[in-house]
Amino acid sequence: MLVTLVAVDILLVANLLYFRTYGSAIPLYSYGLASNLTDFRESVYASFRWADTLFFLSTVAAGWYMLRIRRHGDASCTGGGTVSLRYLILPGSLLVLCGGLLIPKGGFGNAYRSLQSANKHSCDTPMYTVIGSILYDFMEERAEYTPEIGVYISQWISEHPVDRGLSGIQARENCIILLLESFESWVIGLEVEGKEITPNLNRLLSDTAVYFAPHVLSQVKGGRSIDAQLMVNTGLLPIRSGTYSTQYPGNEYPSLVKAFREKFPAARTSVLSIDKHIVWNQGLVARAFGYDRLLDRASFVQEDRIGPRKKTGDVPFLRQCAEKIVDGEVWDREGNNFVQIVTYSGHSPFRIPEELAYISLEGDMPGIMRDYMTMANYTDHAVGLFLDMLDKAGILDHTTVVITGDHEGLADNRPSLVDSPAGRGIVSPFRFTPLVILNSPVEGRYDPVMGQIDIYPTLLDLMGLDNYRWRGLGTSVYDPTHDGAACSPQMQIIGNTDGLTTRRQDRLREAWEISDLIICYDYFSRIE
Repeated sequence: MLVTLVAVDILLVANLLYFRTYGSAIPLYSYGLASNLTDFRESVYASFRWADTLFFLSTVAAGWYMLRIRRHGDASCTGGGTVSLRYLILPGSLLVLCGGLLIPKGGFGNAYRSLQSANKHSCDTPMYTVIGSILYDFMEERAEYTPEIGVYISQWISEHPVDRGLSGIQARENCIILLLESFESWVIGLEVEGKEITPNLNRLLSDTAVYFAPHVLSQVKGGRSIDAQLMVNTGLLPIRSGTYSTQYPGNEYPSLVKAFREKFPAARTSVLSIDKHIVWNQGLVARAFGYDRLLDRASFVQEDRIGPRKKTGDVPFLRQCAEKIVDGEVWDREGNNFVQIVTYSGHSPFRIPEELAYISLEGDMPGIMRDYMTMANYTDHAVGLFLDMLDKAGILDHTTVVITGDHEGLADNRPSLVDSPAGRGIVSPFRFTPLVILNSPVEGRYDPVMGQIDIYPTLLDLMGLDNYRWRGLGTSVYDPTHDGAACSPQMQIIGNTDGLTTRRQDRLREAWEISDLIICYDYFSRIE
């Protein structure tokens, strides 16, 4: 009995820690990836709260009570004798009752699914328990593809509004996408203790050829950074449970790179990452998206070790990336190029060694807020160095550079920081990342809310690829019909909903289900 209680404690605490970062219970498939935690040990520790020890203290108390009972000779309470019938009647009765209540709702699967498709996404696990979530994942893995599913997907896509975006623009011949780890919008333009947190980005935003959208809603789920790559590259949303990169890395994915190569057949396309290619199956994902090559950790000199996994810091990493571009290793000066770069230093818990930091904040503020701003300043310095090197080499003259955060970073620390004296009015209550487009053929600023899913069609427009067969599930910000709102993974509509019809809000939510079906059933390979 005591072993069972300890196992339940571990299960519940693990799911609680997972929820604080990802906003959901641990997907069934992810239990098989538990060994990956060795690379994220510091992040796991940072998610732990002292109150979590109450789970284990209650088990200690139960063990003490069971020991007392044993001393009084009642072995049935400790599993030493025949299990009393009364310990089976209560859970059995509850199961029968719950089953009866679910019948009118079409059974457990339909009832669980209805919560996820409504504005109650975060209610499914509290209502059906962690075990219920695991059971649902198990049932869904056994689902078979049917022609009706294909018709449902194709009909929904056919009703998706056709973008009325840019036309006749002078698109650039090359593109670089910088995905900055955990980089949020609120630090841009911020000055604390007389020090600019992002002096380089501030300087860039004053340029005339820049497009800036400060309110990009983070829509990642269990894959975090790899989910961001999915949305930016393919215009698809993360799957309902688990991670597409480990479950469906070999699918057919239309993408920005494939659209770029249709326009420029001889283009060179590369992904540069300081992680190993096996992390989240980055190597397979890059290939599925159409990139020629992935340069991973083995391709870079390890310097300025930072973060939970002591990876090369953003400053030396982006310097080395710039060198590989300038010297032609991943760049063709006479041709066309598409490069995606994924940084790392912004990984939780955001600790930059003092000797590597470019600013020092001394004011009275929560430690994580100070660490986060110090980290953002470090990454900003890396971006500035990277762009200066490319500018001096003449690379930027014909290249659009897209800078965005791969996802928000503060997770469950956000509410306490927003309410703190130091963070009030500074830390955003929303999970917004920035979208900064340098050397853009169209300058301007988009202040309404957009989703990460909207970056893909926006870049199709910006790069003159608007005739590509797949426009994604989002809407370009260059389209005047853009809603100025986005749907979070918890099915909440964030943004200006005053002029948004109920049907349009429903479609923003439905896009999550459609994307899940597209990926899980490899829809694009079926319609080729």
